[in-house]
Parts: sequence; structure tokens; C-alpha cells
Amino acid sequence: MKAGLADCDNAVIVPHIASASQWTRSGMATIAAANIAGRLQGYPVWDKPDMLPFVDGPFKEIPKASPSILNAKDLGL
Repeated sequence: MKAGLADCDNAVIVPHIASASQWTRSGMATIAAANIAGRLQGYPVWDKPDMLPFVDGPFKEIPKASPSILNAKDLGL
């Protein structure tokens, strides 16, 4: 956060409000489901920062990977 912003009388701090859109929440649910399905099918962990291939495109082109497991290394994945 920018220095001094929290001290402004006319500022409202609303963390994570960007995730309140229908597209974002739908994408988050899709990625969570893809993680579970990917692990159950033995797919590797996706090692790229781009999540768009999992939420925006033809179903047949979704990568065969678990898209977003943040602590994958700690889990030995």
C-alpha cells in the first residue's frame, strides 16, 4: 500500500475487491477443480505463471497439468 494512504480520511481500503467479479470467481473455482482433477490423474504441476489457458479457451486445449499449487515444492510435487 502506498505510504500514507491508510491515514487518509477519504480513503476506503478494501483488499481483494478485484476478485469479486463473476469472471474472476469463476476462474478461481475452475483452477481449484483443475488442481484436484490434475492431481488425481497424475498430471505434473504447471510451472508457468499464466493461468489463462485453464480458464479461457477450448476445453480440449486445457493443459494436462495441475495449474496452481503454490506450495508444490514443499509438498514434493
